[in-house]
Formats: sequence, C-alpha cells, structure tokens
Amino acid sequence: MSAFEDELKANFDKFSAGWKQQASANVKALEINKFYLESYRRISALNGIKHDIIMPSLSPESAKFFFEAHNDTLVSHVNASVGSWRSALKALRSFIENCLAALYFKDHPIELELWSHGKFRIGFTDLMKYFLDHPSLQGVPAALSGLEAIKDEYATLSQAVHGSAASFRMTDSASEILLWKTDAAKVGMWAARERKTIESVVLLIVSLYRDKLTATQLPALRQILFYAISEAKRAKLKSELKITVK
Repeated sequence: MSAFEDELKANFDKFSAGWKQQASANVKALEINKFYLESYRRISALNGIKHDIIMPSLSPESAKFFFEAHNDTLVSHVNASVGSWRSALKALRSFIENCLAALYFKDHPIELELWSHGKFRIGFTDLMKYFLDHPSLQGVPAALSGLEAIKDEYATLSQAVHGSAASFRMTDSASEILLWKTDAAKVGMWAARERKTIESVVLLIVSLYRDKLTATQLPALRQILFYAISEAKRAKLKSELKITVK
C-alpha cells in the first residue's frame, strides 16, 4: 500500500470514529425532547392504518408503496434523532409520494403493471389532480380530506430536497462539512413538518375509507388515530363524516 493510500486509510478511520461518536452524543442531546415520542405515536397510527385498511383493501403490489411510505417515516424519525434534518425532511417528501402512489395504483392496475416494467410514471401534480377529482372525495372539504395540506407540505419539503431555501441548509458560514445539528429550533421545524405531513395523509386515507370507520367499526384503529389527527380535525371528522376518533 502506498503512502498516499495509508494517509487515506488513516483519514477514513478518523472520520468514521468521529461521526459515530458524534452520532451517539447527538442522540443523547436530543432524546429528551418530547417531539420524538409524539412522532412515534403518529407513526404507530400509520401502522394501524397499514394493517386495518391498506392490507385488506389494496392489492399486494400497490400496498408495497404504503409499506415503503411507512418506512419513510421511520427513516425520518431516526435521521431527526441524530440531528440530520435535511435527510429527515427528504424522507417525509418520499412518504407523501409513496402514499399517493399506493392509493393511485390501487385504482389503476394496468398502470401499475406498466410501472413495474419501467413504462409508466406519474408525478405529484397529476396525482393531486386525480385525488381532487376522485369521486369518493366529492363533498369532502379539501381541508378535511388532507389535500390542501398535502399540497402545501409537499411544496415546503421540496425546498429541502432541492436546497432552494436557506433555512433547510445543514452547513453554515463556519462549516465546510456538517452532517447534523442539535439546535432546538431545528427539532421544532422538523416536528412541525412531520406532524402536518402525517396528519394530511391520514386524513386523506380516512376520507377515502370512511365507510370502514363509522359507528363502532375498527375501534382500535380509531383510538390510535387520535395521535395523528389534531383536535380540530377530529371534531370536523365527527361532525361532517360521522367518524369518532378518541
């Protein structure tokens, strides 16, 4: 091994040891924050949806998109737990995309087959148009169906993905390389995005499958949904869709 390769190996060992040590320190610094428990509760609501609505209602192939979406929220949670905010926000955008794809391909098996062969793609704008015109959502206010919030959150998260807003940068004027931060403000920013993103998608699914959630149906799911839906939206669901979440 050349002296140059020896130097690269030494640098690699130093870098690897450093980021692992810093990751552990970041977890300890951040884990006291209440937002992480709240996040886990919301993700548990998605797990309930997966078992009680997605798996019985979607084809196995279309359901895989929701399974990936559920995993996206866990990726976001873990990245946020070490202070890797931009990566955490990217995972939330992927969560939206995969959820919409799952619901779209449930209704479009031909397009799903084409997609599996690399012959079909559909973007966020067309997915939103499809759901805005969806017959099962007619009469449900866009604010209650989650579609308004999904559109807003996707636009905000896209700024993080494309690096088009300074507030989403990981580096600062004093840092050439910065893998993560433990700023309290960053925790709050991520938590707000995660809460609104998950709530909006949950509302969309609840609106689409509201016939499964009325009266005394699926009591355990309606109980866990409490952690993913705000008090104001729970009141709206009860008054307008006759769905009780408590």
